[in-house]
Amino acid sequence: MLRLLAVEDDPVQARLLRHIVRQLGYEVVGTAVSAPEAEAMFEELDPDLVLLDIHLRGEVDGVTLALRLLQLRPVPLIFMTSDHDRSTYERALAAGPFAFLEKPYAQATLTRALELAVAHHARQQGGALADLSDGGALVPGALYVRENNRLLKVRYDEVLWLEADDSHVHLHALTRKYTVRVSLRELESKLPAGRFLRVRRNALVQLAAIENIDLKAGSVWVGGQEVPVGGTYRDALLARLNRVG
Repeated sequence: MLRLLAVEDDPVQARLLRHIVRQLGYEVVGTAVSAPEAEAMFEELDPDLVLLDIHLRGEVDGVTLALRLLQLRPVPLIFMTSDHDRSTYERALAAGPFAFLEKPYAQATLTRALELAVAHHARQQGGALADLSDGGALVPGALYVRENNRLLKVRYDEVLWLEADDSHVHLHALTRKYTVRVSLRELESKLPAGRFLRVRRNALVQLAAIENIDLKAGSVWVGGQEVPVGGTYRDALLARLNRVG
């Protein structure tokens, strides 16, 4: 699930924002009213995206705060403002936000802004595959999967194995299955090198997730599930394992 930090000093607007974000199926991990509070939450909560009001309580405004957050780590930013001041807008551009939302904003507008922010962030951070058709986006360390008009964050270490089915790929994760519309070959070429291995024409497994290998049956077990291994892939699989005896 996409985890957001909201920086908004108007309590009414903050409640409205939390309500809309939750309706979209995302999580607001924290709501800050000032720059110092936002910086502390940013480091502690590690959000995927930050929504910032340009005008905040205190001496530090949202633009300066955004630049400070980007010094800590790259993160997609969305500015919120009811001010149409040109000079403020030009200052804000230096932070490279993915969108400007004018208050009051509609749910559909916020939805599109969030999706664009994730996709653009993937490109900027070297996600070799920015879009998985209309299925989601890759960023370093995670895959965002689109489901029912929301983006769900799936970390690579949660993915046990992947299975192709025509033009779709099913990602079997720790707690559930996700589906994206992309070819397995294309997705495989973009995943972290050395982490996943093809075990048959239409399946990959995460090597670290393998619980045991049944050499007689020709299968591996990951997450309590048996995944058959094709004969032509058996030797490559065994060569990748640290075996003793």
